[in-house]
Amino acid sequence: MPFTALHPDLGRLDSTLPDLGRGMAWGQVHKVRPRVPLVCPECAWGVHPKASGSGVKFFCHDPNRPASCELSNESWEHHMLKLEMAGAIRAAGWFAALEVPAEDGSWRADVMASSSDGAARMAWEGQLSPITLEDIEARTDRYAGEGIRVCWVYPGVRPPRWISAVPAIRVRPPQGREASWVVDDGLAGFGYRAGR
Repeated sequence: MPFTALHPDLGRLDSTLPDLGRGMAWGQVHKVRPRVPLVCPECAWGVHPKASGSGVKFFCHDPNRPASCELSNESWEHHMLKLEMAGAIRAAGWFAALEVPAEDGSWRADVMASSSDGAARMAWEGQLSPITLEDIEARTDRYAGEGIRVCWVYPGVRPPRWISAVPAIRVRPPQGREASWVVDDGLAGFGYRAGR
């Protein structure tokens, strides 16, 4: 269930953006005939636009997709965490692009944040499944090798071993309708001028 798809003429579309990131409306690709030939940016298999019952827009793989496609093998929780991270980044005034790959294909950021002037980039990675300290450090080093900062986001109750070894936060989802996400552990900063 990727949030992004490749359009044959326009390139990468992002279902989380009002204009799909390319100045077009969702209705220009969703339920249109003839169907727009979109493909998954990970496996190049055909995808079609879809919306969940709660209104979440995404791209769904056509039948018989490759079982190895990492985007389609991510859990619903991982997808929703990516949406939350992108929303928080955008609310902070930065640009957020989902499922951004390295040019050489060596990594794919869940969400790539870019400053408004384009001078700074930071990858935000949701990490829900178990990972070794060595693996998460190696993945962090790959980003650093390209001059990209990274923050790992873990939504579990118990802190993972790596929480203090790499730039990371442990978050808690909202506990009520009007509640917000809470950072329970990990990176912290003190802005003494702002009093926080």
